[in-house]
Amino acid sequence: MILGSVLWALLPIYLVGFLSWVPVLHAWTRLRRRALLNWTLAIGGTTALAFVLLMLDPSSSDSDSSDSALVGLATTLLVAAMIAGSIQSFRLRREVFGDTGRGAQVVGASDWHSMAAVAQVEHARARRAEARALVEKDPGMARELRIGRPDLPNRAYDNGGLVDVNHASAQAMVDMLELRPAYAEEIVRAREEAGGFSGAAELGAYTSLPAPIVDGLGERAVFLRY
Repeated sequence: MILGSVLWALLPIYLVGFLSWVPVLHAWTRLRRRALLNWTLAIGGTTALAFVLLMLDPSSSDSDSSDSALVGLATTLLVAAMIAGSIQSFRLRREVFGDTGRGAQVVGASDWHSMAAVAQVEHARARRAEARALVEKDPGMARELRIGRPDLPNRAYDNGGLVDVNHASAQAMVDMLELRPAYAEEIVRAREEAGGFSGAAELGAYTSLPAPIVDGLGERAVFLRY
């Protein structure tokens, strides 16, 4: 973020003044100060005048001194626009981006754990999606990899926290699916009577679990049949 704001502030310099008004206009759209709009118009007008003067220069071998004067004036205007734009850009960078002061560093540090937590959830979702695809494609391999069986030891495959509702223990469903013990025990009894469930719809039909709880299992529950 800091690098991006620096490049933003340097825009008037590395474009030799031609777009010196852009950072100031951007700052005005963010801060809505009348003075910034005036600066945008002034710098933009200076740049436009310089461009017109350059267009008037024929740039031919028979150019006279008046043509050279036009180029000189245009160059002076561009330099002035570049200087004014650069000063305004660096002055406003902190307010527009809020990434250059001590406070921004503190915020960045405090956000690190949140970013790591989000990344961890996204990684787990990706692992679950891969494991679900394997369950559909090759149930035998899914069984050997112990997908959905957090209650079994020696599990080398990371399935992202899936739970096989047809085979996992009641305690595993309590721990991983955050079910009440009574619900988990009811699921175990119902699956033994029904010979397992084909999916969440059958789970809801054979148990007294409320529909919102059954729907909430969709993120982590799988139903292997073997």
